[in-house]
Amino acid sequence: MRLVQYMLVPWTAVVVYTFFSFFLGQNGLYAHKHLEAERQRLIENQKILEHTRQDFEKTKENLMYDGDMISVYARQLGYGTEDEQFIRIKGLSIAINPPMPPGQVLYAVSPDFVSDTVIKVISACFALAVMVFLLIKDTLLAS
Repeated sequence: MRLVQYMLVPWTAVVVYTFFSFFLGQNGLYAHKHLEAERQRLIENQKILEHTRQDFEKTKENLMYDGDMISVYARQLGYGTEDEQFIRIKGLSIAINPPMPPGQVLYAVSPDFVSDTVIKVISACFALAVMVFLLIKDTLLAS
């Protein structure tokens, strides 16, 4: 009967190690949740960058094929002199944008996790606590 009780010690270490590894380890649920949030943040930034690229493409197309558009855009940027006349081209007001920032750089953040060594120490401590508990129980029953 004592042997069966003391088999609880290594099983405790295995269960505690498995539990901590599954939830808090390097490939655990907590790290996975953090990486998924990071992925969503990068996807949103990619959508913003794609929208900015489309705006740049529209402006480029308008500036490539319309000479009047070039003069209006230059005037908007402050390259025209005061004696020049300003002619507004209808239907192109959406494509004339002030200088747009090209986007922001996002750096991936490493997920937080409990290292494997710490998990092993914690599981060993739990196993030791179970062993001490069983030893104390046996000495109290023996006396």
